[in-house]
Amino acid sequence: MRTLPFFLFASLIAFSSFAEEEILFSGTDLRAFELKPGSWEIESDGSVVCRMKRAKDKKGVERLVGMGFLWTKCEFDDFALSLEYKLSEAANSGIFYRSDKNDPVQGGFEIQLMDNAGFQKKAKKALPPRKLNASFYDGVAPKGDYAKPVGQWNRAKLVCKGPRVSFFLNGQAAFSINLNDWKEAGKNPDGTENKFKTALKDLPRSGRIGFQNHGQVVWFKNIRITVL
Repeated sequence: MRTLPFFLFASLIAFSSFAEEEILFSGTDLRAFELKPGSWEIESDGSVVCRMKRAKDKKGVERLVGMGFLWTKCEFDDFALSLEYKLSEAANSGIFYRSDKNDPVQGGFEIQLMDNAGFQKKAKKALPPRKLNASFYDGVAPKGDYAKPVGQWNRAKLVCKGPRVSFFLNGQAAFSINLNDWKEAGKNPDGTENKFKTALKDLPRSGRIGFQNHGQVVWFKNIRITVL
């Protein structure tokens, strides 16, 4: 029987282990995540849902606010993440990735999850397409509106490999971008402005994955990841 050189054998073992799909959430426990007590809970249908609390804003007006993100305990760099999500009416949420959990707004990237029509109606303002559902948030608009109606489950897949980031929604390619094209802080390749204080090409390419508890109810289920 022909034997493989040790280094080649070790490489094949490493590749096969890296390529295995890992279940982050199957509907039974949240052991793969960090969260504040009571901020997320498992529903009877095997989904995890964010919870809200009442708090006063700076003007003293009482509002419903999110109770905190759901963060993976591990950091990921190159990966394929698949999941299903469902939004409530007028919901605004997101999937954060390669992110600093202590500064997700400036220290990572986001896939926008939004009830486009409901949120804009409630906010009484129109958002640019690069901030709507399935966008590379504040960077690139999705190629189309591939979301299902509010209350229905959507299938999502996020793939990160080096500078290349691609997102698929319900089987449709929403966007595929190269982070190296973002060479200036606060500016997108097409000349529009964004929120980032750092050029996106210079942000870390490894970090936590987080699910945002922003202010409206959102559900996730069947969360799986494959390290590439």
